[in-house]
Amino acid sequence: MHKSDDLPYNLCFHFNFLNLLMEQKKSTQKRHQLLSAALDVFSLYGFNGASLDEIAQIAEMHKSNIFYYYENKEALYVEVLTTVLQKWLAPLQMLETELEPEEAITNYLLQKIEVSRTQPKASRLFALEVIQGAPHILPILKGPLKKLVKRKAKVISMWQEQGKISKEIDPELLILNIWAVTQNYADFATQMEMVTGKTLRNRSMQQRCIQHTVHMMLYGVIPRP
Repeated sequence: MHKSDDLPYNLCFHFNFLNLLMEQKKSTQKRHQLLSAALDVFSLYGFNGASLDEIAQIAEMHKSNIFYYYENKEALYVEVLTTVLQKWLAPLQMLETELEPEEAITNYLLQKIEVSRTQPKASRLFALEVIQGAPHILPILKGPLKKLVKRKAKVISMWQEQGKISKEIDPELLILNIWAVTQNYADFATQMEMVTGKTLRNRSMQQRCIQHTVHMMLYGVIPRP
């Protein structure tokens, strides 16, 4: 007999409800653990090279448990990529016409560099997917991502009309250039370390990258007196 059977109805309900909450929390933790392990493996080997056995081993769960959360390997991969994209694109939402471009672009650069520092695996995973033609997230790139870029390009165009940004700058290409420069610090961290001896994990290099990137980008977009 279950130990809750001897409890009054209200206490029994409360006991069962707490058990349900604990199970849901445990399930959520396992899901996050699985996504973290999947990111580790997918960012190293890409979709084709990744093994569910290795993901399960890192997540400390049986391989069959993966299919409790996801229908197949591709579903897990797309979930990881979608989560990465949401975090990756969030800072771009902050570019608004009400802000001064120098402050807005500086803050955007700082956030992008911070993402490269704290989430390099996520950046590398996205790079691997795009290099292969983005077969698993093409609808997202051609849909929500493209619409977001178009929307923020209009913000930059508005700044140009106000004389706050050089008219020689292409708004869409500026956004792509910012992505390329800031994500380079994560995607090619090994190259940077071979050349400079340091990566973004080093505090002095982090500040060096911030100062250089902000100055380089702003010098090219802010009209000079």
